[in-house]
Amino acid sequence: MKRTLILLILISPMLAETQIVGVKDIIRDPVISQRCKILLKRRAEKIRVQQKLNAMILRNKKANDELKPSQRVTRQKLELNKAQLRNNLDLVRLRIKSMEENIVRQGCPGITI
Repeated sequence: MKRTLILLILISPMLAETQIVGVKDIIRDPVISQRCKILLKRRAEKIRVQQKLNAMILRNKKANDELKPSQRVTRQKLELNKAQLRNNLDLVRLRIKSMEENIVRQGCPGITI
């Protein structure tokens, strides 16, 4: 009984080390790291596009607010532009959501989304 207990005490740290080393190897796999970096880079680019679209929508709104009532044609063009910007923004949001789901599915370690 004592021998078994002592043997377990001596062997259990070795088993724990092998399990931890196995996890570290999986996480630090260069192929996974490169793939995750590429996915995160693409996601960051889409987020920059989303921020630019939000800024353009705000500029469009300010320009629309500053128009005189007699500038109907310009107001119509701004409304059309606003609709196109909103559609593009919705598409970018969908793409970002899809990319985030893809990143999670790929199993990228240590990802904060």
